[in-house]
Amino acid sequence: MAQPPAKSGLPQAMVVRSAVTPGRPYTEYALDLRRDFIHSCAYCTITEAEAQSINFTIDHYEPRSGRPDLTDEYGNLMYCCNWCNLYKGDRFPPPAARAAGHRFFRCDEELFDDHFELKGLNLGPKSNAGDYTIHAVALNRAQLRKLRELRQRLTACHAQVAQGIFALRNVRVDQLPPNIRARVLALIRTAQDTQSRLQHEIDEMLREHARSPFLDLRAESEEDRKKREEDLKTIQGLYAGNWRGRQQKSQK
Repeated sequence: MAQPPAKSGLPQAMVVRSAVTPGRPYTEYALDLRRDFIHSCAYCTITEAEAQSINFTIDHYEPRSGRPDLTDEYGNLMYCCNWCNLYKGDRFPPPAARAAGHRFFRCDEELFDDHFELKGLNLGPKSNAGDYTIHAVALNRAQLRKLRELRQRLTACHAQVAQGIFALRNVRVDQLPPNIRARVLALIRTAQDTQSRLQHEIDEMLREHARSPFLDLRAESEEDRKKREEDLKTIQGLYAGNWRGRQQKSQK
């Protein structure tokens, strides 16, 4: 099971890339990316355990249409769920926008907490990069909000069990009367077994939901889609230039 998010609800560490053999076709890096990104999407953070029915793919941070020279460059490759990859497409912010911070977030170079914050079940921006990424990849689509709710409930449940175990471990068992000592030791063993079983059941629950419509990550209401696209157009309207890789390439 992937390490649960911290209290902020967001991953607390950057992706650490392995040293790989350069010069290979990008498709041959799939297993390296899967390992380095801990089996999770670089953008929405959903894990394979949470969405087994959703395929994962290799995303080019700088699209091939805009930067063909980076097609096989490992540092330009991201592990990504199909739906984030579909939303991202060949988006390629122009230089002026990037200079102002309007670009895609990179989990291999930056911390989530520096660019995003959870406001209830919605992801809010703390930077222009966070704002652009949220709108461009639709990080507040309905089913991602449901996923965050499920994560929060499971994390809270796991935390309560862990706190109970910690409290029991702090009891000076050796100073208790023999009849009470045996009961406390039994409680500690039971709590530890419960924690282990709970972690397994969390995995199974996520897998079960992954086989149901619960985590259909395509779901985005028409109202949400229009609002997101209007906000994205507002950002794009601030900077001259084309925002698609294929368009910029065609003008060279």
